Amino acid sequence: MKILLADDHPIFRKGLKSLIMDVFEHCKIEEVETGSEAIEKLKYDNFVISILDIDMPEYSGIDVLREIKSQQFKTKSIILTMHNDELFFNEAFNNGASGFLLKEDSSKEIIECIENVLHGIPYVSKKLEPFLSNRKQFNNRIQEVKSAIDSLSNAERNTLTLVAQNKTSREIAELLFVTEKSVENYRSRICRKLNVKGGSNTLYKWCIENKELLDPKLL
Repeated sequence: MKILLADDHPIFRKGLKSLIMDVFEHCKIEEVETGSEAIEKLKYDNFVISILDIDMPEYSGIDVLREIKSQQFKTKSIILTMHNDELFFNEAFNNGASGFLLKEDSSKEIIECIENVLHGIPYVSKKLEPFLSNRKQFNNRIQEVKSAIDSLSNAERNTLTLVAQNKTSREIAELLFVTEKSVENYRSRICRKLNVKGGSNTLYKWCIENKELLDPKLL
Protein backbone atom coordinates (compact mmCIF):
# COMPACT_ATOMS: atom_id res chain seq x y z
CA MET A 1 0.00 0.00 0.00
CA LYS A 2 1.33 3.42 -0.97
CA ILE A 3 0.43 6.63 0.83
CA LEU A 4 1.25 10.17 -0.26
CA LEU A 5 1.83 12.84 2.41
CA ALA A 6 1.57 16.40 1.12
CA ASP A 7 2.46 19.05 3.70
CA ASP A 8 5.02 21.85 3.71
CA HIS A 9 6.04 21.28 7.35
CA PRO A 10 8.79 18.61 7.41
CA ILE A 11 8.63 18.05 11.17
CA PHE A 12 4.88 17.41 11.01
CA ARG A 13 5.34 15.07 8.02
CA LYS A 14 8.01 13.12 9.86
CA GLY A 15 5.77 12.64 12.90
CA LEU A 16 2.79 11.63 10.79
CA LYS A 17 4.86 9.21 8.75
CA SER A 18 6.19 7.58 11.90
CA LEU A 19 2.66 7.27 13.31
CA ILE A 20 1.32 5.62 10.15
CA MET A 21 4.32 3.26 9.79
CA ASP A 22 3.86 2.05 13.36
CA VAL A 23 0.39 0.77 12.47
CA PHE A 24 0.69 -0.05 8.76
CA GLU A 25 4.12 -1.67 8.80
CA HIS A 26 4.25 -2.69 5.15
CA CYS A 27 3.03 0.52 3.59
CA LYS A 28 5.29 2.76 1.52
CA ILE A 29 5.03 6.48 2.22
CA GLU A 30 6.22 9.26 -0.06
CA GLU A 31 6.40 12.91 1.00
CA VAL A 32 6.01 16.17 -0.91
CA GLU A 33 6.02 19.80 0.21
CA THR A 34 3.84 21.50 -2.41
CA GLY A 35 0.53 20.98 -4.13
CA SER A 36 2.16 20.90 -7.55
CA GLU A 37 4.54 18.14 -6.42
CA ALA A 38 1.55 16.19 -5.13
CA ILE A 39 -0.18 16.45 -8.51
CA GLU A 40 2.96 15.30 -10.34
CA LYS A 41 3.33 12.30 -8.02
CA LEU A 42 -0.30 11.33 -8.51
CA LYS A 43 0.07 11.53 -12.30
CA TYR A 44 2.77 8.91 -12.46
CA ASP A 45 2.22 6.66 -9.46
CA ASN A 46 -0.66 4.87 -7.77
CA PHE A 47 -1.32 5.90 -4.18
CA VAL A 48 -4.09 4.18 -2.27
CA ILE A 49 -4.42 7.21 0.01
CA SER A 50 -3.33 10.83 -0.32
CA ILE A 51 -3.17 12.91 2.86
CA LEU A 52 -3.28 16.60 1.95
CA ASP A 53 -2.78 19.80 3.90
CA ILE A 54 -4.85 22.76 2.72
CA ASP A 55 -2.12 25.42 3.03
CA MET A 56 0.66 24.46 0.64
CA PRO A 57 2.77 26.49 -1.82
CA GLU A 58 1.68 26.72 -5.47
CA TYR A 59 -1.49 24.62 -5.13
CA SER A 60 -3.64 24.21 -2.04
CA GLY A 61 -4.97 20.87 -0.86
CA ILE A 62 -8.37 21.86 -2.28
CA ASP A 63 -6.71 22.55 -5.66
CA VAL A 64 -5.13 19.10 -5.53
CA LEU A 65 -8.54 17.56 -4.79
CA ARG A 66 -9.98 19.31 -7.84
CA GLU A 67 -7.18 17.94 -9.99
CA ILE A 68 -7.66 14.42 -8.59
CA LYS A 69 -11.36 14.66 -9.43
CA SER A 70 -10.74 16.14 -12.89
CA GLN A 71 -8.04 13.65 -13.86
CA GLN A 72 -9.80 10.73 -12.14
CA PHE A 73 -6.68 9.67 -10.26
CA LYS A 74 -7.20 6.40 -8.40
CA THR A 75 -6.56 7.62 -4.87
CA LYS A 76 -8.69 8.27 -1.81
CA SER A 77 -7.98 11.68 -0.29
CA ILE A 78 -7.93 12.86 3.29
CA ILE A 79 -7.63 16.53 4.19
CA LEU A 80 -5.55 17.02 7.35
CA THR A 81 -5.50 20.69 8.28
CA MET A 82 -5.42 23.25 11.07
CA HIS A 83 -8.47 25.03 9.60
CA ASN A 84 -11.67 24.45 11.56
CA ASP A 85 -13.68 26.08 8.78
CA GLU A 86 -17.03 25.01 7.34
CA LEU A 87 -16.29 26.52 3.93
CA PHE A 88 -13.11 24.45 3.52
CA PHE A 89 -14.98 21.41 4.86
CA ASN A 90 -17.71 21.68 2.22
CA GLU A 91 -15.23 22.51 -0.55
CA ALA A 92 -13.25 19.38 0.33
CA PHE A 93 -16.22 17.04 0.15
CA ASN A 94 -17.65 18.79 -2.90
CA ASN A 95 -14.39 17.91 -4.63
CA GLY A 96 -14.23 14.27 -3.65
CA ALA A 97 -12.48 14.10 -0.26
CA SER A 98 -13.00 10.86 1.64
CA GLY A 99 -11.94 12.26 5.01
CA PHE A 100 -11.42 15.53 6.85
CA LEU A 101 -9.27 15.80 9.97
CA LEU A 102 -7.80 18.54 12.12
CA LYS A 103 -4.11 18.51 12.99
CA GLU A 104 -5.11 18.81 16.63
CA ASP A 105 -6.96 15.46 16.45
CA SER A 106 -5.53 12.52 18.36
CA SER A 107 -3.24 9.99 16.72
CA LYS A 108 -5.92 7.38 17.40
CA GLU A 109 -8.45 9.34 15.37
CA ILE A 110 -6.01 9.79 12.48
CA ILE A 111 -5.46 6.04 12.29
CA GLU A 112 -9.22 5.43 12.59
CA CYS A 113 -9.77 7.80 9.67
CA ILE A 114 -7.23 6.01 7.47
CA GLU A 115 -8.74 2.61 8.29
CA ASN A 116 -12.26 3.83 7.48
CA VAL A 117 -11.22 5.42 4.20
CA LEU A 118 -9.35 2.26 3.20
CA HIS A 119 -12.66 0.40 3.56
CA GLY A 120 -14.58 2.99 1.56
CA ILE A 121 -16.16 4.68 4.59
CA PRO A 122 -15.95 8.51 4.68
CA TYR A 123 -14.61 9.93 7.94
CA VAL A 124 -14.99 13.32 9.62
CA SER A 125 -13.17 14.63 12.68
CA LYS A 126 -15.39 14.29 15.74
CA LYS A 127 -14.86 18.01 16.36
CA LEU A 128 -16.44 18.75 12.97
CA GLU A 129 -19.55 16.58 13.24
CA PRO A 130 -21.81 19.70 13.38
CA PHE A 131 -20.45 20.62 9.91
CA LEU A 132 -21.42 17.16 8.68
CA SER A 133 -24.92 17.53 10.13
CA ASN A 134 -25.33 20.92 8.43
CA ARG A 135 -24.11 19.44 5.16
CA LYS A 136 -26.62 16.59 5.34
CA GLN A 137 -29.47 19.00 6.07
CA PHE A 138 -28.44 21.23 3.16
CA ASN A 139 -28.16 18.27 0.77
CA ASN A 140 -31.58 17.00 1.89
CA ARG A 141 -33.03 20.45 1.23
CA ILE A 142 -31.43 20.50 -2.23
CA GLN A 143 -33.02 17.15 -3.01
CA GLU A 144 -36.42 18.42 -1.85
CA VAL A 145 -36.13 21.50 -4.06
CA LYS A 146 -34.85 19.46 -7.02
CA SER A 147 -37.73 17.01 -6.73
CA ALA A 148 -40.23 19.86 -6.58
CA ILE A 149 -38.67 21.61 -9.58
CA ASP A 150 -38.58 18.34 -11.53
CA SER A 151 -42.36 18.20 -11.14
CA LEU A 152 -42.79 21.57 -12.90
CA SER A 153 -43.89 21.77 -16.52
CA ASN A 154 -41.66 23.63 -18.99
CA ALA A 155 -43.94 26.67 -18.83
CA GLU A 156 -43.86 26.64 -15.02
CA ARG A 157 -40.09 26.22 -14.98
CA ASN A 158 -39.62 29.15 -17.37
CA THR A 159 -41.94 31.22 -15.23
CA LEU A 160 -40.01 30.39 -12.05
CA THR A 161 -36.75 31.39 -13.74
CA LEU A 162 -38.23 34.79 -14.59
CA VAL A 163 -39.80 35.22 -11.15
CA ALA A 164 -36.34 34.65 -9.67
CA GLN A 165 -35.17 37.59 -11.85
CA ASN A 166 -37.92 39.73 -10.24
CA LYS A 167 -39.94 40.02 -13.45
CA THR A 168 -43.58 41.08 -13.10
CA SER A 169 -46.42 38.91 -14.39
CA ARG A 170 -46.89 41.32 -17.30
CA GLU A 171 -43.20 41.13 -18.21
CA ILE A 172 -43.25 37.34 -17.94
CA ALA A 173 -46.33 37.18 -20.15
CA GLU A 174 -44.63 39.27 -22.83
CA LEU A 175 -41.45 37.18 -22.70
CA LEU A 176 -43.31 33.86 -22.85
CA PHE A 177 -45.91 35.07 -25.37
CA VAL A 178 -48.83 34.13 -23.12
CA THR A 179 -51.53 36.07 -21.27
CA GLU A 180 -51.09 37.48 -17.77
CA LYS A 181 -53.87 35.14 -16.67
CA SER A 182 -51.78 32.19 -17.85
CA VAL A 183 -48.78 33.49 -15.90
CA GLU A 184 -50.91 33.83 -12.76
CA ASN A 185 -52.03 30.24 -13.24
CA TYR A 186 -48.42 29.10 -13.64
CA ARG A 187 -47.43 30.97 -10.48
CA SER A 188 -50.29 29.42 -8.55
CA ARG A 189 -49.32 25.91 -9.63
CA ILE A 190 -45.63 26.56 -8.86
CA CYS A 191 -46.52 27.73 -5.34
CA ARG A 192 -48.59 24.61 -4.80
CA LYS A 193 -45.83 22.26 -5.99
CA LEU A 194 -43.13 24.08 -3.99
CA ASN A 195 -45.42 24.33 -0.97
CA VAL A 196 -45.10 28.12 -0.94
CA LYS A 197 -47.92 29.94 0.83
CA GLY A 198 -48.64 33.67 1.01
CA GLY A 199 -49.40 36.77 -1.07
CA SER A 200 -48.43 37.90 -4.55
CA ASN A 201 -44.72 38.47 -3.76
CA THR A 202 -44.28 35.26 -1.80
CA LEU A 203 -42.81 33.26 -4.69
CA TYR A 204 -40.14 35.90 -5.34
CA LYS A 205 -39.32 35.99 -1.61
CA TRP A 206 -39.00 32.19 -1.70
CA CYS A 207 -36.52 32.52 -4.60
CA ILE A 208 -34.44 35.03 -2.61
CA GLU A 209 -34.47 32.92 0.55
CA ASN A 210 -33.51 29.80 -1.40
CA LYS A 211 -31.07 31.47 -3.79
CA GLU A 212 -28.21 29.17 -2.82
CA LEU A 213 -30.37 26.17 -3.69
CA LEU A 214 -31.52 27.41 -7.08
CA ASP A 215 -28.69 26.05 -9.18
CA PRO A 216 -29.27 27.22 -12.80
CA LYS A 217 -29.02 23.55 -13.80
CA LEU A 218 -32.17 22.87 -11.79
CA LEU A 219 -34.21 25.51 -13.58
